[in-house]
Amino acid sequence: MSLTGKSALVTGAAGGIGGAICVEFLKNGLKNLAALDLCADEPEIVSEWRKNFPTATITYFQADVSCPEDLQKTYNAFVSSIESLDIVVNCAGFFNERARKKMIDVNFYGLVESTFLAIEHMRKDRGSGKGGVIISIASCTGLVPLSLLPTYSATKQAVVSFTRSLAFDREYMGIKFLSICPAGTKSQMYNSILDPANFYESTDAKMEILRAALVPQEAEEVGKAAVKLIGEGKSGSSWLLEGGKLTETPLPEIQL
Repeated sequence: MSLTGKSALVTGAAGGIGGAICVEFLKNGLKNLAALDLCADEPEIVSEWRKNFPTATITYFQADVSCPEDLQKTYNAFVSSIESLDIVVNCAGFFNERARKKMIDVNFYGLVESTFLAIEHMRKDRGSGKGGVIISIASCTGLVPLSLLPTYSATKQAVVSFTRSLAFDREYMGIKFLSICPAGTKSQMYNSILDPANFYESTDAKMEILRAALVPQEAEEVGKAAVKLIGEGKSGSSWLLEGGKLTETPLPEIQL
């Protein structure tokens, strides 16, 4: 799929990764963008996008992804203003092992609700949908567990499994489901990694090892990966993105 002339909705759009994805989409000819985030006032970055990409229609929506009513209202407003919803990127995220419920609500529950709303508007077998692509941003911890982040890791593993499960035997929808699992990536959330209080039973020794192992990639790499996978990724596939390199991570072929 080419992004030229298409319409996309991105959650967590004001963050480092979400913002980078928006920019890469706009660079590649996106026509309509719905940028969702928590900020009550429109972030300055959205105004910059309008200046840099004057041919695109960019709309900011304040929305809490963990609130189904917010998501429903936002989807309805955006879809009513465009010809078709072609791409959705679930990128909203939260990181703090001391706030487990919020982490689950944002990282997984909100993503699930957003995905099912996207399906309603995209599916070709019902209604007026024309098919499309849904990308969910997971994490490398969704592939390899991390003892310091048991709840966060679980939410990201859930995203990978959810994506894979939705894709199986649903070609009739005309929707491609993908997950990207970035390793350390420069963003506001990445800065939280420097605070031991955000981890579960952290020690100085464990934190030192973790920091030494992390070599963060630029958020732009995630945006480029999303563009590439929209065109080339197989539905249900999960991709590790480390140091700007994309590697598909096949899971056991057990079909129930």
